[in-house]
Amino acid sequence: MLSAAGITSGLDVDSIVSQLMALERRPLNLLQQKKDTIDTRISAYGDLKSSLSTFQDAMKKLSSPEALKIYNATSGSDAVYTASATNTAAASTYSIEVLRLAERHKFASRELLDTDTIGGKNNDALEIQVGTDPANILTVDLSTAKTLGDIKDAINNSTANPGVSATIVFGNSGNQKLVITASDSGSANALTLSYAGKVKAGDFGFQEVNNISGNTALLDAEVSVDGYSITRGNNTIDDVITGVTIDLHSADPGFVYGLDIARDTAAVTDNVQAFADAYNEVKSAVDKLRADELATDSLLFSVERGLRNIMNAPASGLPSGLSYLGEIGVSFSRDGVLTVDKTKVESALTNNFNAVSELFSTTGQGFANRLDTLVDGWLASDGLIDGRTDSLDGNKRLLEKREESLEYRMSQIERRLFAQFSQLDTLLGSLQTTSAFLSQSLGQLPGASDNS
Repeated sequence: MLSAAGITSGLDVDSIVSQLMALERRPLNLLQQKKDTIDTRISAYGDLKSSLSTFQDAMKKLSSPEALKIYNATSGSDAVYTASATNTAAASTYSIEVLRLAERHKFASRELLDTDTIGGKNNDALEIQVGTDPANILTVDLSTAKTLGDIKDAINNSTANPGVSATIVFGNSGNQKLVITASDSGSANALTLSYAGKVKAGDFGFQEVNNISGNTALLDAEVSVDGYSITRGNNTIDDVITGVTIDLHSADPGFVYGLDIARDTAAVTDNVQAFADAYNEVKSAVDKLRADELATDSLLFSVERGLRNIMNAPASGLPSGLSYLGEIGVSFSRDGVLTVDKTKVESALTNNFNAVSELFSTTGQGFANRLDTLVDGWLASDGLIDGRTDSLDGNKRLLEKREESLEYRMSQIERRLFAQFSQLDTLLGSLQTTSAFLSQSLGQLPGASDNS
């Protein structure tokens, strides 16, 4: 608001109104403090939710039998092939011989100068078919004569390209070759070249680059698995051994290398450690929030009690007879920290993997399975945490409405105070003017100087 404070009387209207408004704004300041407290609590619930989510992620790797089935695939020669395994694999060993790698079919033209052109007559064209489907044909229009560079661009820029690319190999004295290559490997993507119009095969002089003597079946990879020969169109093979992917790197016919599929007990042990670390993080988060933002919130007690009840309740009825995590090396220290004896866990996994799996993952009894269900309820959209934050959001919206109302009221009060004190300023200015006039007039009366 514009003002000319004290322009008449010297009264500091701005300062007076500012101080009065500071008193009037106390309810607004209290509202803002309440909003800040709500924001702090909402943020605290977010921290708790984040810790619980991390805990749940760790449990997901232990809460079902499938999640615990981690296998390690070991190749007898990484230079020849590597392999990986999923949870659908099974522990076993295989003999692998890589007889041939899959290749992309490739042709190279004869040498031509970069200024030489091909075509120039009506209906002249180069046709490139990918595979055996007649629909997968790329026609390069040569009715206007083109250099090898022009033909390369026409192939690569075609919106109807069925799966072929072109490059130029530059030689000496301006000579060059056009090289065309199938985008994908294997006999199913073999290239067939044909010509139309006046263009002849000799104009290009294409020669097969692959050493297959025209036998496109040799574009497929060939691998022997335990003496059983199979061929595939690419070098990543995932449909020969269930749950195993084999990546071929080089052919080495005549040499057989082992493939070992075994349970990855080290990885499972790491997941058990991650489970314990995440549990401890939840406990630390609860302790921190209780000492600060959520000091009086019963939700923290519910979280602690829920976790403690499950950790203290044995798994019953398991075929292995195991009941507690401590039996496999997972236990609480004196200060309540969940610890993992990795040597003991790995030993348990090696000696009786299924028993460890049951202890964590059995539905309704396994520790990770029960904890996962519990935390899932807390993190649900209608769970305890979202219920708290939704209530706080509602309270904050009510405060914001009250804040808007008070802000409007403050603006009205400020306007009224400025008007009142401006009037007072004018009145005081008028009185000062009258006083000065009277003083001057009295000073001019006869004898005023003598009396003074």
